Amino acid sequence: MHPFARRGLLALAVLLAIWILPSLFYFPGLATQVGDNPVTTTPGELGLQYEEVIVPSGELDLVGWWIPAPEPRAVMLFAHGAGSNRTSWFLPSLAFYRTMTELGVSVLTIDLRNHGNSPHSDGKLGMGRTEWPDLIAAAAWLDDQGHTELPRLAMGLSMGGATAVYALHRGLSVNALLLLDPLLNTRDALAHGGWIAYGLPSWLFHPMAWATVTLGALPSLDADAGVLAATLEVPTLLIQDASDPITRLPFAEELAAGNPMLTLAIAPDTPQDADCLENKGRWGTHVAAFKCHPKWTRSTLEDFLSKVLPEAQLTARR
Repeated sequence: MHPFARRGLLALAVLLAIWILPSLFYFPGLATQVGDNPVTTTPGELGLQYEEVIVPSGELDLVGWWIPAPEPRAVMLFAHGAGSNRTSWFLPSLAFYRTMTELGVSVLTIDLRNHGNSPHSDGKLGMGRTEWPDLIAAAAWLDDQGHTELPRLAMGLSMGGATAVYALHRGLSVNALLLLDPLLNTRDALAHGGWIAYGLPSWLFHPMAWATVTLGALPSLDADAGVLAATLEVPTLLIQDASDPITRLPFAEELAAGNPMLTLAIAPDTPQDADCLENKGRWGTHVAAFKCHPKWTRSTLEDFLSKVLPEAQLTARR
């Protein structure tokens, strides 16, 4: 072998080692670390009636809001995304809660463990694997408060979508499931999250993604939310932003093809320079449907709710 070729291969091996070693042993910790993101606003700022609540989840006392609809026809459990809280500006959550109460849906929303104003257990993201008991705890709070007569919905966006799927898989009982750009494939989302964070090609982050799910015991393969969601027998609406760069369309389409109970609604296209995407950077259209297309999203939700919450059923429950 020519000396120059030998040196080139040696340099390449060194570069790969420099990249792969931290990808296996350092980057996974960064990928699952939750930073501080306290709640600083309230539904009252949008004129909504609400109550501060404490939801016991094991040894943790989670904090949240109970937001009753003026004329309720259903109750919704809401799970936010990774690194966020119950006031996610990506959605934006407060405006979304107002829309749901206008549609007759009361909302129980909590800061999942390690998020917002709730206590930290280990300060790590579980991508739904460790967060799902919090949603079941929220359902238990509803039972304890006597909110048991109306139909019950679960909703999750991004990681919250995976949280909702795992909760249903573990026994959470609801009449319908709402998903917004849900996390369905953990490894793929982690790899594309590397691109979002650093602007480097996503394939460079596949070693990190593999190490994160393997060494961190995060959901993957047959335990991924997309696989488990295919077996759920509950009416489901999945709203997907077609160009979402992290929880991507192909996984939503695969799930829709495999579960006849699921309705896939693809949001209208959003130009990358749209005002609604300002300051989102490479996150782009992730969880952007409601903010960028509020009328379309409301109409889509209203149509789905009219099917899963028929008026005859509602009249009988009142």
